Amino acid sequence: MGFSWVAPFVILALAASPTPLTPKQILARMAQNTAGLQTFEVPVTIHARLKKGISIPVTMSGERYFKVPDKGALKLRGVPEIAKTFSSLYSSLGTPSTWPHTYNIRLVSVSIESGRPVYELSGTYKHPSSVDHVTLDVDGETFVPLEAHWFYTNGATIAMSITEGIVGGKYRLPLSESVDVHFPEYSGDASIEYGAYQLNVALPNSLFGP
Repeated sequence: MGFSWVAPFVILALAASPTPLTPKQILARMAQNTAGLQTFEVPVTIHARLKKGISIPVTMSGERYFKVPDKGALKLRGVPEIAKTFSSLYSSLGTPSTWPHTYNIRLVSVSIESGRPVYELSGTYKHPSSVDHVTLDVDGETFVPLEAHWFYTNGATIAMSITEGIVGGKYRLPLSESVDVHFPEYSGDASIEYGAYQLNVALPNSLFGP
């Protein structure tokens, strides 16, 4: 009799336990979400509030580009002076498609959130950087990135939430992002909306700079 009521809880616990994966396996499954994708071009619109003494609303638009394996570029038009630092910073963050090539990544923990497994990864830049480390939460079922955080050596932080969806019938790519920035000189937040993707189009290497 005692076992009959314990067993269901044991079964539930086993069902809820996420499959243990190595960072290499997690990154490989993330890469499968864009397997076969060579390039993309997508319009972006950024609505930001920048705070440097006062809060100033700013809207920017442009295009984001990607080319395998790790080339990324963000070209914004008509960026106001107050937003130039922010736009440069956001551009430097890259995209989920470029992150595995940018960071040395390790697994920190595995948890269950809203009934789904979530892998927390931590990464350090492969080259000298003012960033101490980054963290990345990855959905353990779809292997899309959910949140990313950057921690700078001067105490600054950036938090990004990411919403991905199916594009072109088979690729998982960002549809929107929200960013919260806290630096000693200024702070701000922004929402980024991605428009209609153009996939596997010809993009010259010169578009990405050195």
